[in-house]
Amino acid sequence: MKISNIWRLLRILLIFSRKTTNVKAKELAQALEISVRQVYRDIECLKQASVPIYSDKNGFSLMPDFYMPKISLETPEILTLLILCSSIKAQKGTPYCELLTSACDKIVNALPDGLKKVFLNPAYDVMVDFGLETKVDYRKIEEMFSLIYEASIAKKQLLISYYGIDTKDTTERVVDPYAFKLNFGIWYLIGFCHLRGEIRTFRIDRIRQSEVLNKSFDIPENFNIDDYFLGSWGIMKGPEYKVRLKFSASIADFISECSWHPSQKLSKNKDGSLNAEFNVDGLSEIKTWAMGFGENVEVLEPAELKEDIVKTMEKTLLLYKLSGKT
Repeated sequence: MKISNIWRLLRILLIFSRKTTNVKAKELAQALEISVRQVYRDIECLKQASVPIYSDKNGFSLMPDFYMPKISLETPEILTLLILCSSIKAQKGTPYCELLTSACDKIVNALPDGLKKVFLNPAYDVMVDFGLETKVDYRKIEEMFSLIYEASIAKKQLLISYYGIDTKDTTERVVDPYAFKLNFGIWYLIGFCHLRGEIRTFRIDRIRQSEVLNKSFDIPENFNIDDYFLGSWGIMKGPEYKVRLKFSASIADFISECSWHPSQKLSKNKDGSLNAEFNVDGLSEIKTWAMGFGENVEVLEPAELKEDIVKTMEKTLLLYKLSGKT
């Protein structure tokens, strides 16, 4: 079952739990912005899942003995959740910070007093660092970020004004917000762009304005965020390239210790150096990564990447020569 369908069923259960009277199909249709026919299909789906729903001429309701089962967690599991929630505090200005902080507070408040004192000890805040700090101050756009997040949950289209860093221009476009991705401390929105007619990636802090439209969308069943970024070195998309790099013996062991990309193929040379092969979308991100190793890496192919790095190094050398004369 699609995530959007599961979310809709959960919203129906939430509406039932908040109502003390029966809910008519028309009310559910209006609340969820779906057809009455879809409401009846969803109700039937819930019944097939053994959810005791009572219906009569006044509408639908849950049987009084129905309850959502409690989740039993072991102490180490609770501690791990609290540490994770604590690390989310670094995500200031994002919807996840507020939601997980609230969830963390509920977990702590449900604990026995003895455990509560232990878990509220400030020492637990520094036990694990998940590296979730952001490189952007999202508190400046907190309201807009929350609006975008809520639109993705409700499956509503967005009208956004987006600033393109390359064009230095702002364009208006309608976007179906599919998913979100955190990459090197920066949040991105992935969605279908109606202006370009394809799935695009948008830096959330470059969205200047956002408006939720009264039009719903469905995420394609074949969309998967992991598959979408499978060829990317990081977040960028582009033409596929076969990249071959040769690392010096001094850092060969370091390179071989890590899985840098799903397509990675490594082979050790007799002199201790290491050849690495990747199939990536676009060259800009792997170029930045490779240049970080300085003289310890050589580009074997493609020629475009080698030439681009040479030009960048020549410009850098010229910059330092000029600065040395002043």
